[in-house]
Amino acid sequence: MITYRIAKKFICKIGITAAILSSISYRDVAYSAQPVPTTTPTASTNQADIEDEKPIYPIAEKIIRANGLDEITWRLKVDDEYEFNAAATDLNQIILLKGLLDRVYGDDAAIAFVIGHEIAHHTQKHMYSYTAYAAKLTKQMQAEVDAKVQNIIVTETKKFETARSSKRRSKLLCNQDIAKKTSLSVAPDYLALNCQGKPDSNKIEQLKQQFTAEKEPEIYSQLKKLSRQLEFEADKFGYIYMVRAGYSPEGALRVLELMSRSPHPGSDDTTHPSFNDRLNAIKELMNKYPAPSLMAEGKIRLRLHPNPLTYDMSKDGQSLRINSRFGSQRQASKLK
Repeated sequence: MITYRIAKKFICKIGITAAILSSISYRDVAYSAQPVPTTTPTASTNQADIEDEKPIYPIAEKIIRANGLDEITWRLKVDDEYEFNAAATDLNQIILLKGLLDRVYGDDAAIAFVIGHEIAHHTQKHMYSYTAYAAKLTKQMQAEVDAKVQNIIVTETKKFETARSSKRRSKLLCNQDIAKKTSLSVAPDYLALNCQGKPDSNKIEQLKQQFTAEKEPEIYSQLKKLSRQLEFEADKFGYIYMVRAGYSPEGALRVLELMSRSPHPGSDDTTHPSFNDRLNAIKELMNKYPAPSLMAEGKIRLRLHPNPLTYDMSKDGQSLRINSRFGSQRQASKLK
């Protein structure tokens, strides 16, 4: 049955997949970007535990401020797993794998797109949308399966009553001694009834499992379709977020072009759109939302809130916590 288990399987894959990344040219990606403020933020005393996150913090922090996303805290984590992936998990947590960072090392704009993409999964409530849709499909499927089984029970009950009043009664009704032992080995003509003409719980459960298994591929297909739509949306906002922060949109193209070199299973058999389709979508966005206009929007927000957000270690000790504007102000006031 499609439940939280299936939803979780897709959520784990909702993050941007940077597959088969290879070396790229690391040219200056400032693209008229404002430099990251040099003010030293207040930090945790356990610096060694967030050393991997600290080089990425300025990029994420600037994206958050430039897009007015600084009213809440964010968490940034670099996972030791050496795969080409990143993900939006838990609540406002962004995970980047070392395999990805190693292959885009030095390309701040490429990293900014990945971070912006994962932030977008949170801001656009993709995990909620996905799980809500999965729950809706599951409920519909359960109702359809129950209705189908009930129709079989009604049909077979009528058939049983007709047979019982006919001359073939002895052939269709089971021996009572056998019936006491099992109802599954007799009355093979009935999918849902036992030999006394009553609904058989074991048979009914088997029918439900069979019909659910038949329906699951359709549910998977619909969930994958939604996932691909969410990925396009995350790319869109990821592009907007990174450019508002002053990073070159070329960084998005470099990452996606790199990923487009990897094999793709086909649009109907994956949770992500093809990389070529994503590349084309970004190019369309570059025309629809010109970089200079987005950068101007971001500069306004950065001027309004020029101080970088402070960071600390998360309370669970697992990630770097980028404090909200309010948390940062509180920490700053304590230092005065």
